[in-house]
Amino acid sequence: MDFVRTTGVVFSIVCFHLWMAQSVPYISPEECSWELISEQTPDVSMVCSIQSLIGETEPANFSLTFPRRMAQLSIRCDNKLLRSELVNGSFKHLQLLQKLHVENCRFDSLPSDAFAGLSSLKHLVVKTLNSDWTDMSLQVSSTSFRPLTRIEFLDLSTNNMERLPANSLCGLDQLHFVNLTHNQLSSVGDIGFTTEPQCRLSIQQLDMSYNRFKALPERSFASLPSLKELRLSHNQIARAESGSLTGLVQLETLNLAHNGLIALASALFRSTPKLSKLYLRNNSLSALPPGLFNGLDQIVVLDLAHNQLSSLEWLGSDGPLHLHHLDLSHNRLARLDPDAFRTIVDVQSLYLQNNLIEHLESNTFALLASLHTLMLSSNRLKTIRSHSFVGLSTVTTLYLDRNRLEDVDADAFSDVSALQELNVAGNRIRTLDFLSSLTMLRSLDLSDNEIENIANASYQGLGHLYALNLMGNRIGNISRGVFSNMSSVRILNIARNGIRTIEQNAFRDVSELHYLRLDSNELEDVNNLFSSFHDLIMLNISANRIRWFDYALIPSGLQWLDAHDNQIELLGDYFNLGRSIRLRTLDVSSNRLTDLDATSLPSGIEIVLLSNNSIKRIQPFSFLGKHNLTRVDLTNNLLEHIDMSLVRVSETNSSRPPPEFALARNPYLCDCHMDWLQRLQSPSTTLDNEVGWQHSRVVDLPNIECRLAWPNGPQTRPVVDVKPWEFLCGYRSHCASQCHCCDFHACNCEMLCPDNCSCYRDHLWNINIVDCSTRGHSVVRVPVDATTVYLDGNDIGALTPQSFAGLQRVQTLFVNKSNIATVHGRAFASMTRSLRVLRLNDNRLATLADDVFAGLSTLNELYLSNNQLTSVSNRTFVHLDSLRVLHLDHNHLVEMSLRTLQGNVRLIDLRLGDNPWTCRCDFTQHLADLLRKRGDTMRDMSEVSCLYNATMTLRLSELNVTDCDKLAEATSLIEQIRFQPVRDVVSLFVNLGFVLLLLLLLGTVVVVLVTVIIYRRKVKIWPYGRCGLRPWYRPTIEEEKLFDAFVSYSKRDELFVAQALASELEFGKPAYRLCLHYRDLPTAGGYLSDAIHEAVESSRRTIVVLSENFVKEDWCSYEFRSAHCEVLHNSFDKLIIIVVGQVCHHELDSDIRAWMKHSVFLHWGEHNFWDKLRASLPKARQRSLPCSDITSMAVHI
Repeated sequence: MDFVRTTGVVFSIVCFHLWMAQSVPYISPEECSWELISEQTPDVSMVCSIQSLIGETEPANFSLTFPRRMAQLSIRCDNKLLRSELVNGSFKHLQLLQKLHVENCRFDSLPSDAFAGLSSLKHLVVKTLNSDWTDMSLQVSSTSFRPLTRIEFLDLSTNNMERLPANSLCGLDQLHFVNLTHNQLSSVGDIGFTTEPQCRLSIQQLDMSYNRFKALPERSFASLPSLKELRLSHNQIARAESGSLTGLVQLETLNLAHNGLIALASALFRSTPKLSKLYLRNNSLSALPPGLFNGLDQIVVLDLAHNQLSSLEWLGSDGPLHLHHLDLSHNRLARLDPDAFRTIVDVQSLYLQNNLIEHLESNTFALLASLHTLMLSSNRLKTIRSHSFVGLSTVTTLYLDRNRLEDVDADAFSDVSALQELNVAGNRIRTLDFLSSLTMLRSLDLSDNEIENIANASYQGLGHLYALNLMGNRIGNISRGVFSNMSSVRILNIARNGIRTIEQNAFRDVSELHYLRLDSNELEDVNNLFSSFHDLIMLNISANRIRWFDYALIPSGLQWLDAHDNQIELLGDYFNLGRSIRLRTLDVSSNRLTDLDATSLPSGIEIVLLSNNSIKRIQPFSFLGKHNLTRVDLTNNLLEHIDMSLVRVSETNSSRPPPEFALARNPYLCDCHMDWLQRLQSPSTTLDNEVGWQHSRVVDLPNIECRLAWPNGPQTRPVVDVKPWEFLCGYRSHCASQCHCCDFHACNCEMLCPDNCSCYRDHLWNINIVDCSTRGHSVVRVPVDATTVYLDGNDIGALTPQSFAGLQRVQTLFVNKSNIATVHGRAFASMTRSLRVLRLNDNRLATLADDVFAGLSTLNELYLSNNQLTSVSNRTFVHLDSLRVLHLDHNHLVEMSLRTLQGNVRLIDLRLGDNPWTCRCDFTQHLADLLRKRGDTMRDMSEVSCLYNATMTLRLSELNVTDCDKLAEATSLIEQIRFQPVRDVVSLFVNLGFVLLLLLLLGTVVVVLVTVIIYRRKVKIWPYGRCGLRPWYRPTIEEEKLFDAFVSYSKRDELFVAQALASELEFGKPAYRLCLHYRDLPTAGGYLSDAIHEAVESSRRTIVVLSENFVKEDWCSYEFRSAHCEVLHNSFDKLIIIVVGQVCHHELDSDIRAWMKHSVFLHWGEHNFWDKLRASLPKARQRSLPCSDITSMAVHI
């Protein structure tokens, strides 16, 4: 969209033609859509999506608009990279507009008259999303909102605003809601609230979450006397002055969660008597002052979770009296005093989880008569005594999970008789004699304890128990009667218990179960276990050792069965129950299934998971008749073939989508029966023409890979990339469709694949490949309907018309490398209408007769290279009207008629090289004519040469055709064809050229010298990297030192040095002797400085591996640092610095910067790193000591 059109769109949003009467329809820009707000009013709402808002000094002409029906307008910019601009008076004619949304438009200012004329506006949202761009901050004029006298709702969130001008909200008497979240506001004084009498605001809800406030000063919100809800969460508030909430007498909700408050002033809430909800979650409060909640008689919700509170003294006599919800979770409470909750007797929900509570005193909760939810999870409780829950007669939910409970008194819960949900999971409980008094209990979680015996458990007889969780215990076996008197249980979980046997009728007492988990046990047989269930809906028997399965084992009403990760080999249906059972979801993945048929799955199945089995065969139409089928997962099996009927289902009249199949990660063979799978990638492809069928959708088709049937070798590739003609099947015999006598043994029209050959065909027999390559054949009887024949690498000798008699469909024939010396005339007569490619190269052919290729009008490619051809008839290639490729190179041809090739008008690839062509002028003239007319077809002109005499061979491209007898004056043939002679011109500049050549040589010498000086380091490295030479190296006394290099590095980089750096230098070529700091030097005993000094003195070079770990850890050690500085002083020529990772240069001290300035400096991983490093090291010496001796010397140091 061009700039002018974009500009017009911006203002046509608010200036489009509306009807002049109700019968006239709305006209809107193409970027906008509109709809009536309701059927009772003609007012409309318009939504516009544009690239950006573009401002102009004189925007669109508003006089043409009729905006009386525009009530709501939403503008959204789609291109976040383009800047926008909101100009004054943009909406001044939309006087009846009530709602305006401007979102995602990147402008940095709201001008003074941006909303001029919008006197009826009640709802304004401006979201620039500048918070995504750190360089843009919305600047608001102090008079931007002044025209909005009826505004009630103002949303300025996500604008990256740093301040709101003073008095900018003055005069907005009806403003009730302000949203300033997700900005950069850092001071309450920058928000524009003022205490001036003439600017008293009526704001009731103010949300300033997700800003950068650090403190709340005195009288921060004194100008908001009507404020009822204040949200300041997710800021950085660390301090709130005692009078910061002065004036907020109507405040009901205060949210200061997710800040950095460390302490609160005792008088902080004195000015907020109506406060009912206070959120202080996720601060750093370690204590609360006495009297903090004095006067807060209406507070009902107090959230202090995720702080550092360690005592409840602040809940003393001055605590909130009418509190209903108290969250003290995730604090550091270690003990609960009996009188800690005496002032909050009306509390209904008490959250104390994730604290450090170790013991519950008697009567701790005695006064909490209204409590119904108590959370004590994740503490350190070890025992529960008989009077721990005195007074909790109304508690219905109690969580004691993830403690350290070992001992629970038998009457520990006698005072919580109304309890309906009890969770004691994740403890160390062994006995269950404490449950008998919980007659109203409906949910009991005993998972992950140490329970071994559940016979006569105290939960038996609990008439209201609905859900029982015993997962993760040590039950071992289930006997009859363990679930007696539990007829009300509907959910039972005994997974992960090591259960090996379950007695028959063990579940008879819980026959009304809806959900049963037996997974992750050691069951081998589930026969007759579930016969008593009538209402079971979900059953999980996964991760056991079950081998035998039949649908007769499960209740007929079961809808969900998980049996994955077992040893099931067959999905049996001996009694043909497939139509009567109601199973909808079946997971039998990770088993040992090998076969599937139509009886393997129930008729009503919807989801079946069969992945990670050993399925090799799926009978056709196995999923036919499964009308509810939605998803099948067959991934990770052993399927080589899939019949098309697998994904074919009956067509239904319902609107439900076709089933989804997942078939990837199987060892498919892309033979002729699998081509239908590849055609699925085209939605318009029809797999068959039968009416009444539809095909499923293969959801992972791009991920399906297969191997090709031919040619042999690693040919695995994605099925969507396989060409249609590559889906082939092997065969040994075939009866052509026109034959009717193949039922008789005497029939001779049956086609057999030749002995010791391989034959392949597609599913329609349009492609028939016979591969007899390199089999030693001299005579091969090829099937008459073959299309591609490979006879290369045999010993055929001669080709006669009888060799290929009857082969009328052959398109490609390979007879190369078959020792053929003779090709008789019309040897390919049977292929005149079909042959496209003929390969006769690499044989012993000497001559080609006139009619050897007669009638091959369809031949496109002919390869005769690497034969012994001495002559070719003038009419050999005359009849090849379709010839495009002709290779005659690498033969013994001396002369042939090149004019005849000009008749092959489609020729694009001609090769005549490496033949002893004659240098006679008539032949070279014919060659020149061919080049003039068809020069672009000669692919190997540079290889075409002629034999001038017994000792001289000339390239025909260097022979002068016009004077070819004078070889001394020969010029380029190609030059003669393409260019005019320039000899005279060149001779005029010979002398000048000589002078220029001298100047060029002189300049080259100067450039080389300057380059060597500037890049002397790279020049030094280059001969070493190329040839291993050191032309500048001179042996010194260093040759006698023990090590080639000492490597100093950080302890945290030891793995990198040992495996990457040292292994390459010590075991590469050439090999160096290295002394590694943490491998070879002593690290204890107080001799580090002496060891480093001795190591450097004993080494010809010192390598320092400079990393962030080296700088921030090892270099901070005085001994380590002083030892290096002392021994490396004035030895920079022997120092090599290797920088690893990101190291900030400005953080390095002066010593290391001096090293980097005067020594060899390398970056790990830079170009030619190893060549540069080895060139900087001294020449490696032949090792005279074994490695063990070297190590011992290092240890001695």
